[in-house]
Amino acid sequence: MKLVRMLVLTAGVVLAVSGAVPLLKRILADSKPSVQLNVKNAQPREVEEVTQNAILRDYTLAWQGIGTALANNTLQPLNENFSGFALDRLVQRVKDQKQNGLSTRLIDRGHKVEAVFYSPDGSAVELKDTASIETQVLDGGTVIHSDQAQIQYYAVMTGAEDRWKVRVLESSAR
Repeated sequence: MKLVRMLVLTAGVVLAVSGAVPLLKRILADSKPSVQLNVKNAQPREVEEVTQNAILRDYTLAWQGIGTALANNTLQPLNENFSGFALDRLVQRVKDQKQNGLSTRLIDRGHKVEAVFYSPDGSAVELKDTASIETQVLDGGTVIHSDQAQIQYYAVMTGAEDRWKVRVLESSAR
């Protein structure tokens, strides 16, 4: 009887751990990055407070979407947060890694974002982002490459539907 209980207990622990690992991966991929936005030097006009809040919210969601899309090889988070050139490049990246049986885990350590341009008509904003990101490329569940870097990004966001979407996202390393 003791042996049966031990086997049942062991099977239960194994089942719990096997269910917790994918859940933990999902939580890490879906966590929101820390984004600090500075709009003091935006030109040629001042960024209104309501617009600041919307840009901060939507830029944060965009980076969360990148993490989810790359970790799970899914396009939905990209379609929600990106348009134009940025969307095209990210969709291609997800398709390429999916085709090769890979995924990417981003461990986002935060963004210091400065608005450098806010269009006179209020329809576009250019951002300079200093991001601290650890990137892990996985083959199945095995990390095959990992690096940590501080990367400069330039982003252009435009108003779309009821939110701001990232239209351009380029690293200065390119």
